[in-house]
Amino acid sequence: MGDTRITLRITDVELDEIDDFLARHPEYHNRSQLIRQAVMEYIRDVERGEKGPGRTRGVRVEMQDRLLTVLEEYVEFRYFRSMDELLSFVLKTIAMDGTLGRILRGYVESLNGLRLDVEVRGREERVGRR
Repeated sequence: MGDTRITLRITDVELDEIDDFLARHPEYHNRSQLIRQAVMEYIRDVERGEKGPGRTRGVRVEMQDRLLTVLEEYVEFRYFRSMDELLSFVLKTIAMDGTLGRILRGYVESLNGLRLDVEVRGREERVGRR
């Protein structure tokens, strides 16, 4: 399959941003590679409902590919209209049955436990130096 050349008009400011990005990210070999990859990722994100016209706010959720595939199948089989609808349903469900509260409390308690451990160790170190 051959490459097709296209013309893309951008401002000088946009071109400077692209060049600055390329200077900081040598894994992209040139402007064309960066733009091709960015466009393809954007198309994928729009198809998943993560980006697109009218999308001004959102949350990015990272998950294992295996779980994402299962969730995408629920959307594909039309159990849900979109990934947004599916994830909203899941969050509402676990919020209503108390699961979300238990998860968040457990997380906060574990963080508080870590902070206490760090404070206790700090005090013990200070006492041991005296």
